[in-house]
Amino acid sequence: MSSPLAGQTRLDGVAVPDWVRELAGDGPVRPVWRNEDGGLTFRFGDGIRFLKAQRPGLDWQPDAERVRLDWVGGFVPAPRVLRHGVHGELHWVLTTGLPGRSAVDPAWLARPEIAIPALGRGLRRFHDAVPVVDCPFSWSVRERVDRFGLDPVFLARVPPLDVVVCHGDACNPNFLLDDDGRVTGYVDLGGLGVADRWADLAPALMSLGWNYGPGWEPTFLAAYGVPDDPAKRVYYSALWDGVGDNLGRTGAVGTG
Repeated sequence: MSSPLAGQTRLDGVAVPDWVRELAGDGPVRPVWRNEDGGLTFRFGDGIRFLKAQRPGLDWQPDAERVRLDWVGGFVPAPRVLRHGVHGELHWVLTTGLPGRSAVDPAWLARPEIAIPALGRGLRRFHDAVPVVDCPFSWSVRERVDRFGLDPVFLARVPPLDVVVCHGDACNPNFLLDDDGRVTGYVDLGGLGVADRWADLAPALMSLGWNYGPGWEPTFLAAYGVPDDPAKRVYYSALWDGVGDNLGRTGAVGTG
């Protein structure tokens, strides 16, 4: 999934299309992020604006992301949508930038003892700040099974719920940190919605291994302020991967 990062990721050899330069105006343009689906994010100027351009699909629905950004920006720091449009098969969204650098910037990958507790505190701050009662969006198991065509076994084995408004893609790159290691903003919010907090915690913990290496999960959970829940962790990790066979014998049961 794509993230409008703070300009620290260099994509050598990626040409900037003429239509992107026209949107940028007179300032410099630099490609800063390419996601797994081929979507590109461009930094305009010194990072005051970012343009995300990608073909719509299951993992990115531009209309869904725009309305979520408009809503959640009243509660936590998130990019503000300035313009949006379509160029050929690509949909694009132009947003404001945010201060800080991605938690997977090389400077933070070299300082996991600071970055990882900050990520835990930052996710807890998000969950505490965004009100469930007013949220019009869902990231529920049923929503995800229906949207992504996942194994219906997930609906038969939903663990008891502890609902918050989830980020929807709480992987490490989608959190920005300032130089003191404090979370300054949240990006890539197209999946934001009400769900169990472990729908965010599980991919966040998985992302630690991908980015920082093994063994950091207890540090993250201590900073977030919850004990490990192996059943929920296995369940929501399997849901993230979309593989019902990965549920194993978690003991997680429910009505969906």
